[in-house]
Amino acid sequence: MEILPWWTEKNKRFAVEVEEFVNSELRPLADKIDHNQAMEVQWEISKFVVDKGFHPLAMLVEEEHGGREEGYTGYTILNEEFGRCYLNINPLLTTVFGGGPVHLFGSPEQKENFLTPMLKGEKWTAICVTEPDVGNDASNVQLFAEKDGDEYILNGWKRFITLGANADYLMTYTVTDPSPEAQATHTHLSAFLVPRETSGITIEKINELTGNVEMFNSVIRFRDVRVPEDNMILFEGDGWTVMTSGLNIERLGIAATVGQARMLVETARSYGRRRVQFGAPISRYQTIQTRMADMAIQLKLARTYLYALAAQLDSGSADMFQFGVDAAICKIFSTDALIEIAEDALVILSGDGYTEEFLAASILKNALLTKVTGGGNDVLKLFVGRQEFKKTPDPSMLPRVLRGVDPNDL
Repeated sequence: MEILPWWTEKNKRFAVEVEEFVNSELRPLADKIDHNQAMEVQWEISKFVVDKGFHPLAMLVEEEHGGREEGYTGYTILNEEFGRCYLNINPLLTTVFGGGPVHLFGSPEQKENFLTPMLKGEKWTAICVTEPDVGNDASNVQLFAEKDGDEYILNGWKRFITLGANADYLMTYTVTDPSPEAQATHTHLSAFLVPRETSGITIEKINELTGNVEMFNSVIRFRDVRVPEDNMILFEGDGWTVMTSGLNIERLGIAATVGQARMLVETARSYGRRRVQFGAPISRYQTIQTRMADMAIQLKLARTYLYALAAQLDSGSADMFQFGVDAAICKIFSTDALIEIAEDALVILSGDGYTEEFLAASILKNALLTKVTGGGNDVLKLFVGRQEFKKTPDPSMLPRVLRGVDPNDL
């Protein structure tokens, strides 16, 4: 793993530790697993990783709650190294995305009751945002929660819930105040951590997805589901804050696809040097060199930006709730880069790239999902663009024709 110049000594030590674990434990394990076994082995592998002390969520959590406090840089290092193994560890990742809000906003009691079992690999967590008529328009959630004493009664649906059929907890976002005023101020939602086996929750369908990674992607029905008020994360009306912060952790995690990108670059480089056509290694042909250059550029930029953002979070110069634009940009760029790198790798590998031995085609197939999960890239671009137009222009950067113009007209 390439060490970046701003990493602390702690970051560097952790990178060495993770790399040694992956090389000695995970890569040999991955080499033995047939890709068709992804569904069967994901829980076993995830528990193995937890037992070895490498739960991604633990990197973010304080030691007093069972974490390792390696920060967002450590979290990203771990995700990058997992990526180059090409192992299915969805239970770990969804638990990070669902458990992250408990880490950020949970009460001491909630951390003790919910977060600690997650870190031990005793409980797994899924995220419930998407609904039949709600996807990227996350603020338009329809699942409704009505207060009844010290409980809330939930009614509605969730859809496309990764690991929804198998998770122990469902990080669920629901409407608690449907008034136009609350919707206008984004105080209409609340967040609950709901045990999946709560009476009234039924798994209506498990979607079969294209790709080699089985996710138990589910449609879930909530029918008069009673949830204690103690299971609410933050307070009533704070669901938007909880949700967006959790999504930012998710987007930073998705952007760590640079691990798979590294794997593709190394594979294409090695293959190009040994594959002979027309009497010479294909690495000597300009078209192949150009594709390798594009792959290297995309990987270098994506990886550098990803770790720069992780360093901002670790230093306290940014917080997870205000991190939306940067997380969106990083997720867009990194996932688009992975797809382009995979396409270039397939050209270099030619027919061999479509065999399971080289994995390039499988990585590309699964990489396409990253463009829509965690917020679709096209929708995130709209968000980034709108935020850019909200910024006050810097007069010193403007051409002469715009200097002196009333700021209200810019």
